Amino acid sequence: MLGGGIFGVCDFNQGGVEAVLCGIPVYYHRCESCGFIFAQDFYKLDSVWFSKHIYNSDYVHFDTDFVEVRPRANAMLIAQTFSIPKEMRILDWGCGNGKMCATLRNLGYAITGYDAFVPEFSQKSEEKFPLIVAFEVVEHLSDVYGAFTEILGMLQEGGIFLFSTLLQPQNIRELGVKWWYIMPRNGHISIFTQEALRKLCKRIDRDFNVFSFNEGLHFIYNAKNPPKSLGNVKFSWN
Repeated sequence: MLGGGIFGVCDFNQGGVEAVLCGIPVYYHRCESCGFIFAQDFYKLDSVWFSKHIYNSDYVHFDTDFVEVRPRANAMLIAQTFSIPKEMRILDWGCGNGKMCATLRNLGYAITGYDAFVPEFSQKSEEKFPLIVAFEVVEHLSDVYGAFTEILGMLQEGGIFLFSTLLQPQNIRELGVKWWYIMPRNGHISIFTQEALRKLCKRIDRDFNVFSFNEGLHFIYNAKNPPKSLGNVKFSWN
């Protein structure tokens, strides 16, 4: 997936409501094989750097929906759109401030939160789960293979990894790094295509498949034991 040439360069502060350009260049690369776009230099940095320069007190100014809007919308996606059974154990991987977890717990859901950048949620569970969710998380990963391997390893047999991330549009070469979803100050350093997700799955385990509901919502499952449903959504696999 890695090893592509330079796709473009943008300012570190690109994107966000209150963005003021800072003059720090960020180079994005693109894999010629699968189209994956990535900020390679960020992959060399540790969690201390990310906590200091990205996931700090100013982060909300670059992602205004982070605090309330997105967590509540994602909670409703689980509770209303999919109508996930309340007894199903769920892991929210990369849970951020825990707002979605709290909202779902108030509705009676059995959900656990994990986030390496939030001390309150930094303890990893030893359980395996029938459903793991990660909303607007995977584009932030600096170790894509390691994180996906960890997540898929925490699934129960027949489990589902449901996640959101916006796939590149057809005219990404025309848009370049000016595409609004490429925002280094927000931590958007890994930008996927459908082919990149498919190849990533197969690299981890050839039995894993990815299915996309649309350009922003996807799930991964094991084709040897495919799920029959996700809440009120039924699947028919050929």
